[in-house]
Amino acid sequence: MGLALGSGGPRGLAHIGVIKVLLENNIPIDYIAGSSVGAIVGGLYSYFGDIEKLEKYFAKLTYKDMLEIFSDPRFAHGVFKGEKALKFLRKTVGNKRIEKLKIPFTAIATDLKNGEVVELNKGDLAMSIRASASIPVFFRPIKIGRRYLVDGGNAVPVPVETVRKMGADIIIAVDLDNCYVSPKNYMQDVEKASMTQIAERALDILSYSLAKENIKNADIVINPDVYDVGWRRFVNGGDIIRKGEEAAKLVLEEIKRAIK
Repeated sequence: MGLALGSGGPRGLAHIGVIKVLLENNIPIDYIAGSSVGAIVGGLYSYFGDIEKLEKYFAKLTYKDMLEIFSDPRFAHGVFKGEKALKFLRKTVGNKRIEKLKIPFTAIATDLKNGEVVELNKGDLAMSIRASASIPVFFRPIKIGRRYLVDGGNAVPVPVETVRKMGADIIIAVDLDNCYVSPKNYMQDVEKASMTQIAERALDILSYSLAKENIKNADIVINPDVYDVGWRRFVNGGDIIRKGEEAAKLVLEEIKRAIK
């Protein structure tokens, strides 16, 4: 059984809820691949090997921690250098290598020069997570080898095919972008929308379309209802985790039938 965890900022806390439901129902997780926040959650879970530890890790996050992560403004190639974010990750995972994780894991990044998908399945875990979550303009690209890497969600928001290559026979994809086209999230009063609002909506639609292409070969797709979630929601995000639990329970019987 493989998990493909999608990109989506703080909405990615829903991934924790999905994993909780799978484990509570004795559904094994043999492989994990993640883009952006999917790499953060997937990488940390693969490190801890314990969903309760992971949930507690995020429950303990404070606004002081967020300030620590985002306290190295640079305004060149990105608003933040990202060194503080990497340092914060290292306080948790140290210099752990991906090859030594309890669960096989791959972080997805995008080569900024040529747009190629980069599958980080060995080497430094903290560096790989940082690369996968390097949102362009927000974080400075990170150099690994000869490549300059940015957010994996720019190329593959839901890495289904990566999990398949890792060896999974059944793939569960968690798509955080499907909510963009939910009727309750339709753009209202388009004629009165600002240029910024239209640009943001266009990017949302692009993310949705790319994710939809990624998940077409998944065996099971989970779509947590997590649209209106701001960046501060990494703190006190228990309700987002519950959204993941609710969405996973909706397809639980489908998962069990796929296993049989």
